[in-house]
Amino acid sequence: MYQYRPRHAVRTKAYHQSRTGRQRPSRSKKFYAWGILWLVIFGGLGYWLFISSSFRLERVMTSDAKNFATQDLIDMAWQTAHQSKLLPADNLLLFDKKSLLAAINDKYYLSNLKIKIRLPHTLMISFQEQNYGLIWQEDNHFYYVNYQGDIIFEKIEVAENVTLVYNRGRARREGRRINIEEKYLTFANDLNRAFSEQIKGLTDREIFIDDELNTVKIQITNGPVIKFNTEDPVTKQLLKLETLRRLELSDGKVFNSKQYIDLRYGDRIFYQ
Repeated sequence: MYQYRPRHAVRTKAYHQSRTGRQRPSRSKKFYAWGILWLVIFGGLGYWLFISSSFRLERVMTSDAKNFATQDLIDMAWQTAHQSKLLPADNLLLFDKKSLLAAINDKYYLSNLKIKIRLPHTLMISFQEQNYGLIWQEDNHFYYVNYQGDIIFEKIEVAENVTLVYNRGRARREGRRINIEEKYLTFANDLNRAFSEQIKGLTDREIFIDDELNTVKIQITNGPVIKFNTEDPVTKQLLKLETLRRLELSDGKVFNSKQYIDLRYGDRIFYQ
């Protein structure tokens, strides 16, 4: 049977929309809107922190150094900052301090080496220098070393008034040090200084070490090799050399014609 309903009793979807003015959003649309909002927030924050110029490296500062140019450390820092990466490597928040520390330690022997970041644009390299005693030459490299054999740094130039020792034996460099007993290096340095102060002439010379035990040698340019014993005092052996030159080899031509002079055996002298 047909049932009559008044027209005002019929409530349609369009009617409710006209009453409220809009349709209530679904839960999935709310999540989507919040996701977009957080994406914009974190995206903007990430751009500001890691991509924009707000924290880009602009200045490198170092401690003072007397034995090498600190510009080298500054150049190494900029090279690290320009390494190719997905994100800017010169951003101080992303700067690879470990890589720079390794590069510096591979070339220089420094104490208390630290790398600090001073936001927004400064990198600070602080250190304390180690003292060197002489220069060790090996495979066309000049290593400034202390008497324990630690390599303080490497240079192309040879400093004046510093003992230069040539290696004419097996390779002795192992990583950041020269693998040799301390007595050889201290004796070579003492010998060079005493030679300069006590021996007249013979200024053109090279001090070298090979694989002979307890021995440091001097090659006189256009003259003999002079062999010294690291277990005997330098002054005693130089006195023997001067006595030989005065009594038997006073003629420079005769002296220079000798192949070697061996001072290593007590009061005896051997030459040929």
